[in-house]
Amino acid sequence: MKRCGFTVFEIVEEVLRNFLNENDEKKREEFQKLINEPALLNNGKELADRKQVVAWLKEPSRFSSQKAYSEFKVYVRGQQRQIWRRRIRYVAAVLILPFLVGGIYYWHVINSEKEDQNSETQLIHPIAFKASIELDDGKRVYLGAEEGKITLSDQTEIIRDQKQVVYAASDSLDVHKMIYHDLCVPRGGEYALVLSDSTKIWINADSKLRYPVQFNGKEREVFLLEGEAYFEVTKNSEKPFLVRTSRGTVKVLGTEFNVRNYKDEGCVVTTLVNGSVQFGSNQNPESNTVLRPGYQIIAGSVIEDWIVQKVNLKEYVGWKEGLYVFNNMTLEELMRTVERNYDVTVFFASEECKFLRFSGDLRKYDDVRNFLRYIEIGGDVRFVIKERVITIYKK
Repeated sequence: MKRCGFTVFEIVEEVLRNFLNENDEKKREEFQKLINEPALLNNGKELADRKQVVAWLKEPSRFSSQKAYSEFKVYVRGQQRQIWRRRIRYVAAVLILPFLVGGIYYWHVINSEKEDQNSETQLIHPIAFKASIELDDGKRVYLGAEEGKITLSDQTEIIRDQKQVVYAASDSLDVHKMIYHDLCVPRGGEYALVLSDSTKIWINADSKLRYPVQFNGKEREVFLLEGEAYFEVTKNSEKPFLVRTSRGTVKVLGTEFNVRNYKDEGCVVTTLVNGSVQFGSNQNPESNTVLRPGYQIIAGSVIEDWIVQKVNLKEYVGWKEGLYVFNNMTLEELMRTVERNYDVTVFFASEECKFLRFSGDLRKYDDVRNFLRYIEIGGDVRFVIKERVITIYKK
């Protein structure tokens, strides 16, 4: 049997070019010689089959495409030719495949970066720290750019920086008058709020929270009017903390939990990280559900359909740490998150694409295009981005 005339890197490169349809007539002839090499152990034709490569990508048990991508990046930096300088005699497809997968992803990223240098309209900027406070008199204070301490017309003192706003506890305010502010975080933004009792709240994109400037009475009550927020509640056994939502109320003494209350999702999802919370229905205040850490309750419009389940916390609270984790999620659900967090509009040119399911993670401070290309590699979809509109086609 003759010795193989190609290095592993050259094989990956040629298969990659074929996968991306970048070969001219001469290159196609060379590629045909390559796939007939005995050293490929009869796997060459499978490597030439685009559908077969995509099928491999969809098999999570076969390998980790993210790991392959990382390994391939290390491989192509600087010394790849030295690493694979020796010619090898037998090269099975199982050896080439991880590098091939990483190569496809890497190739997309490199080419897109070159395109972006010539097209400002293609940029989709990562999430920014931005928000606004709507005061009780209707005026607005914008957050995210300026820093420092300011005193509002009602004598409320707040300290703001680029990422959070802190309300100072005060004895000078009228304890008999409840003054409410609304913190509004737009699409493509996020921000944090520290209340006068030192409770800290991380507020996700496209969300609105109403809260008192200072807590009076026997309870501490806030209203998640819409959106998602993560609460780290300061413990006070004499004053329970209440989060009012469209479906019910979360009651706690001191704990960490996440509440998701987006109108277009038709339910309220409460996920407990530690401590204990009680969720009660707006329709039936006597119907209460107590959660344990690691569990969540999904409250729909009908109490009988409520679901309590144990979950992977990263999927529901990872956003606070800059990571969105998806597990067997439909593309429609996934792109809803992308719309809110990157302030883009998504259009499905093919309705059937909505029901495709994906698993993976999105680092919220990265350019979303890298994530979309990762989905393209493993799924039967294609994304076309123009300005801030993402159109989804079936391949």
